[in-house]
Order: sequence, then C-alpha cells, then structure tokens
Amino acid sequence: MAATLVLILAILAQPAVAHGGEKHGAAKAPVGTEAPAASAQDSDGPASPGSETPEVPRADSEHASSSGSVLTRLHPATVHFPIALLIVAALVEMLAVARSSAPLAQAANVMTVAGAAGAVIAALFGWIHTGIWFGGGATMHWHRWTGTGLALAAPLAALLAFRADRGAFRIVIVLIAAALVAQGYWGAELAQGPGHLGLGI
Repeated sequence: MAATLVLILAILAQPAVAHGGEKHGAAKAPVGTEAPAASAQDSDGPASPGSETPEVPRADSEHASSSGSVLTRLHPATVHFPIALLIVAALVEMLAVARSSAPLAQAANVMTVAGAAGAVIAALFGWIHTGIWFGGGATMHWHRWTGTGLALAAPLAALLAFRADRGAFRIVIVLIAAALVAQGYWGAELAQGPGHLGLGI
C-alpha cells in the first residue's frame, strides 16, 4: 500500500516538475530578451541625444564652411582662360612676326592683357584654395611657385606688349607659354593624381 502511494505521488510529481521547469525557462526568456533591449536603449539613448544636440550647430557650421568654400573651389574654374589666352598670344605673336602683321600683333596684345588679368585671378584663387600653406610634395611646390611667378610675369608681358620694341615682350610671352604647359601638367597631376596621362613621367 505504501509502495502504491509512493508510485502515485511520483507520477503526479513529474508533470509538476516539468511544468515548473517550463515556467522557469519562460521567466528567463523575457529577461534575456529584455536585457538586450535595455542595453540597446542604453547604447542608443545617449548616442541619439548626443548626435542630435550638435546637429543644429553642425548644420550651421557646415553651411558657413560650404559658403566659404565656394571661394576655395574656384581655382580650377579660373585657370583655363589665362592658360589658353597666353599660349595663343605667344603663337599669334610669332605669326605676327612671320607675316609682319600689325593686326595680329594687336590681337596678341589684347590676349596678353586679358591673360595677365586671368593669371592674377587664378593665382589669387590658388592661394585661397590652399590658404597660407607651404607644405606638400614637389609637384605642389612647383605648381604653387610657378603659378605665383606667372601671376607676376604675365602683367609684365602685358606692359612690354605696348612698347615700340617688342623683342622683350616676345621673349617673355614665349617663356610664359612654355611655363604654362608645365604648370597645367602639374595642376592636373594634383587634381587627377600622379601619372594622369599615363606617360610614366
């Protein structure tokens, strides 16, 4: 009789134990799922206010820097006209010499004056682009100081163009044209990357 009672109690106790285990597992599951949620909130909570609070001043500063950066990005847009004008001025002057043409000489004068003004503007925006900065590699140094030199030489050529003796003007404008070829190459090396022409130089 006692053995029968023990057997009955053992049979009844097994579902209770199993049910109790399920409750324990179920109780652990929410805790396990809630804990990451809480940790996610803890990680997201401070991050979002931290990222949101500087958003307003950051937008203002970005707008101010983008407004100021318009000037810093104008250098590439200002270099093409002086390069073309001064190189063509040298070619036209050589043609004027070959044909003894006064109208061609006058055309060279006009292009030299316009190119000189453009060279000064391009050099100015080049310095605005980098700021008062003297770093960089060899290509940057060549580009910076050749451009600065051209901004000084081109106005000199414009003054010499209106002298009766055009010998000095012809020498200066030819040297300027040669320097502009190198200057344009160095500028493209900086903008497009080293070896942009694939020439291996």
